[in-house]
Amino acid sequence: MTSRERILTTLAHRQPDRCATYIWIDKTAMDRLVEFLGVSSPEEAEEALGIDRWKGVGLNLRKPENYRERILSLVPSRYRDNPEFYITDNGRVVKVHEGSDYLEDAVWYPLQEARTVEDLDAYPFPEKDWIEVPEGLEDEIRRYKDEGYVVSGGIAQPFKAAWLVRGMHNVLMDYLINPDLVNEMYNRIYSFSTAYCERLVEAGVDMIQIVGDLGMQDRLIMSPDVWRRYDKERMREMISKLKSINPDLKMYMHTDGNVLEIIEDLIEIGIDVLNPIQPECMDPVEIKKRYGDKLVLHGCVSLQRTLPFGSPEEVRAEVRYLVENCNVDGGFVLGPSNVLFKEIPPENIVAMYEAVY
Repeated sequence: MTSRERILTTLAHRQPDRCATYIWIDKTAMDRLVEFLGVSSPEEAEEALGIDRWKGVGLNLRKPENYRERILSLVPSRYRDNPEFYITDNGRVVKVHEGSDYLEDAVWYPLQEARTVEDLDAYPFPEKDWIEVPEGLEDEIRRYKDEGYVVSGGIAQPFKAAWLVRGMHNVLMDYLINPDLVNEMYNRIYSFSTAYCERLVEAGVDMIQIVGDLGMQDRLIMSPDVWRRYDKERMREMISKLKSINPDLKMYMHTDGNVLEIIEDLIEIGIDVLNPIQPECMDPVEIKKRYGDKLVLHGCVSLQRTLPFGSPEEVRAEVRYLVENCNVDGGFVLGPSNVLFKEIPPENIVAMYEAVY
């Protein structure tokens, strides 16, 4: 099978010729892997390891000319032109962590002081008419498919899109004490997100990805009833619209943590693929037994224990266990249970993919 045939067979819950795979890796870790394998590019590294071919595409946003001006007008003066802080495109103020590839947590959010629905008007939420489909995107997607890729595009989890401008603590309190505010934020976020995904589906993508965490290590971030009250029906409506355009479309959700309390809800509203199934939070084999005929498991190899701290043989043993128990009647794509970072030994990454064969 080609990668595309293998992945589509897997997503259709039919048995492929071998277990499908994917990689999620940061630049530093990939640079180390390229050097370890003695190849010259990330593409050659993936080819050497036989990793199946996935390709992401996106749309352009034509923001108003005064967009940045509106964003900066919301930022307190003490943060502007201050080298200790970075102002993101959506207006969060983030403290720069010296000597690190990463930024520290945000110290300020553009809507953190909002109290009423009217206060939301100060922020330039993305709008449908900002969306631009790149010229030739449909041809590009067809070319990727002909080259053996499965093609996807996507959006941020609406909960994540909300807290990135409001602050997570504020959104969690809004659920309980300011429902009008969070409902209006969600109306704006879902309206744009649905339109964005519709354009992607019309362009021909195979899959829409919804990316952002709903879970902590042992439970949801919010209560299941709160998620059902604010998200479930909005997400059901969005997915229904997208699948009306292409009934074969696959809906993928990435969320870290333990989301067992809403897995049946996710399946009910049309989620087809769940990533990353962190084994420290949920047992992949148990998930496969309970939901494997309806839900594709995507990920599952331990990034908290085995990949960073295990030996190559321990990695191989975990992969063999997962393949034997989860790659049954398709419905399983093997890879790391989050992004591979620079501290992961390259030999363990190689062992993970070699073990599939």
